[in-house]
Amino acid sequence: MSPRRTAPLTLVLLLLVVRPASAGERFATENFVVDAPTRELAKTFGDYAEHYRKEKALDWLGYEMPRWPQKCPLRVQVTLQRTGGATTFTFDHRQPAVLSQEMHIFGETKQLLTSVLPHEVTHTVLAHHFGRAVPRWADEGGSVLSENDEERYTHDVKCREVLNQGRGIPLGVLFSLTEYPRDMHVLYAQGYSVCQYLIAREGKRKFLEFVGVGMRNDNRNWEQAVQMYGFGSTDELQAAWIDSLRTPPSRIAARNPDRRGGGRSVASLTSGRGVETRTSAVPGLPLLEAPVVARGTAPERETVARPDPAPRPPIPRLLPPEPPTRK
Repeated sequence: MSPRRTAPLTLVLLLLVVRPASAGERFATENFVVDAPTRELAKTFGDYAEHYRKEKALDWLGYEMPRWPQKCPLRVQVTLQRTGGATTFTFDHRQPAVLSQEMHIFGETKQLLTSVLPHEVTHTVLAHHFGRAVPRWADEGGSVLSENDEERYTHDVKCREVLNQGRGIPLGVLFSLTEYPRDMHVLYAQGYSVCQYLIAREGKRKFLEFVGVGMRNDNRNWEQAVQMYGFGSTDELQAAWIDSLRTPPSRIAARNPDRRGGGRSVASLTSGRGVETRTSAVPGLPLLEAPVVARGTAPERETVARPDPAPRPPIPRLLPPEPPTRK
């Protein structure tokens, strides 16, 4: 399959000026059905979605994903207000498989194309690989790796901030979380930092294997999983990871050949044959604090999964304070 050529962003922005958002238009690609303000934008987002779908699959899995049985609806809402998105998956409760998925992204056009869309597409790659809900920290942290250099640098700095403020979550707790904690900044920043640390050690294939082992026994097999990296416990991994953060953060170029990054998003997944929606937006917005609603099938039930109110011990302040300013 020959790679698709995506339209230049300058052309996309020009289209917005020439043809402002009006009635929605639809454009279908091999794997997506895009609804956007104009047909030109719908085609552009469809081409970019296919591009990222191939790129992220090759990057994470080493092969292209097969054509999806059902095209993924992608609704694009252009706005100059907040930016974000949501991806919803329905999983097969009988075997690991994605039955359906859909995306909704909203915000400024350039940010959507270079940030939010690749992040959301990364969620589909991880969902395809595991066939079930991915642990929050790995799903979000891994998808942040698709973000551009500046966004990743911001997460790197933020991780050091939350640790020095005593807001970090011990890795033994973070790994086992199946729902979002109240402090979304911690999930994004710490999840990204740990993913980056482990992937830098032995690559993304080993990382996916690690997550798969940890997800066993109802997502409680992490003490065994960390042994894959030579650590005796999650506490030992935590100490090594924090020690790596003692060096100043640096802007590391994204690995994407065309330098298109990813975005901030909190996707949406559910285990069983239910639906679970993870919202996608800039951390700190009220949208991120909404509970996750999961609907089961046998017997029919509806549950609202809220963050556990029980206090969790934070990671001790292990990073050195900022050096005093010399007079």
